[in-house]
Amino acid sequence: MTSSEFFDLFFSNLHVFIPSILLTCFALYFTVRLKALAGYLDPIHFYWTFTFGSAYGVVIGLYFLGYVSDLLFWFVFSCAFLFVVSFVLFSRFSSYGIRRLIVALTVPRGRGRYEFYLILFLYLCLLLVILTFVGAGLFAESNRFEQNRGFGLYVRIADAFRLFIFAYLSILLVRGWRLNGVSVRNALLLFFLASLIFVSSIVNGSKFAFLEALYACFVAISIYFSKPKFKVVYFAVVSLAAIFFALLVLMFNLRSNNVDTEADAMYMTGSPVVVERLVFRIIGNADKYYLGLPNDVVDKLYTDNALIRFVSPIVGVTRLSGILGYPVNDFNVGRQILLYYNPGREIAGGPTSHFDLFAYKYFGIEFAFVWVIFTAFLLAIINSLGRNAQQNIFYCALVATLWLRTLPILLEPPIGFAYMLDVIFLFFVIKLIGMLIPRKE
Repeated sequence: MTSSEFFDLFFSNLHVFIPSILLTCFALYFTVRLKALAGYLDPIHFYWTFTFGSAYGVVIGLYFLGYVSDLLFWFVFSCAFLFVVSFVLFSRFSSYGIRRLIVALTVPRGRGRYEFYLILFLYLCLLLVILTFVGAGLFAESNRFEQNRGFGLYVRIADAFRLFIFAYLSILLVRGWRLNGVSVRNALLLFFLASLIFVSSIVNGSKFAFLEALYACFVAISIYFSKPKFKVVYFAVVSLAAIFFALLVLMFNLRSNNVDTEADAMYMTGSPVVVERLVFRIIGNADKYYLGLPNDVVDKLYTDNALIRFVSPIVGVTRLSGILGYPVNDFNVGRQILLYYNPGREIAGGPTSHFDLFAYKYFGIEFAFVWVIFTAFLLAIINSLGRNAQQNIFYCALVATLWLRTLPILLEPPIGFAYMLDVIFLFFVIKLIGMLIPRKE
């Protein structure tokens, strides 16, 4: 089933897909509600409740309409059930030993002020390099993955540092307001933080970049102080801001590809095409499912070695491809699904794999559930670091960064695993450098 065929099916059967999407999003929200570090403002609701909720709703609709086999349907939802049960159970374990290890490896002694200034300086330098040699991702002519070729390492380091900086500054800002109220210093800090979030989101170019920055702030503040109480105003403001930035990014991307953003929508009569494309992106949370499950396409995909999947984002796709003599990135499950329909496509990108389809293809049904349990264990341990935090700004900001950088393991397991290692390695290096800096704290 191609994307256009699915869109025809979707808009012809809204009475099937819309209720199933709402039902799965509602159900998934309650599976992780109590474990969310930042309550209703936690990024796990974006990854799990929203992304997987909408994707699972599409799978249910496709199954109801007879497009998905019993085996694949029950496999997908068995993985979902096993993940939730494992995540809840592992979250009850004590993380004291792991917390001590994380602190020993990455958290400097004292308040870590000098290390923070070092990270801020390095990030601003990286931002300048990316802007000079790569350009802003928001204005990418093809897509940001293609634009970042050759500079992926710089972008990954910058992405890890930027989330930590937002988390650290947000704690300072809230603490300053609680202690001193409105002051010139706090106003300047707010302006600097807001400006940095705006500029970094434009440079990153992802529709999720702005929301991710806000998530870093919310999680860090919640870890250091406490979970926020639900307020409709806060939720509405954050949602509207995220939608506005997503529409802005999408509009620039469409214009870069010579698409008339003022044209009428094809399926959503009376709506601008940019709004329709945003709806497509939301439905696209299920692209690996509606492209891969009908007609058992997922069983027809090619794979290489699972070890290569995990090594490639660490070593670098371009470098490893040169060593092995073939484009290793083409064997991601999501990329393979895209190539199944478009064999000659050379531009980087494609659907994410999702932890269930990745496990299905690379470990088989027999061992796929082991990977699901391991994924739940990893996320549960990092989650517990935030629920048993100490009153240390550096530590809280670091845990918020780890949480945000590890959650992508649900969407693309090798990438999420590499992001987690990035954070641990980078902050280990920062701690070593910080030990050489003479200071009084």
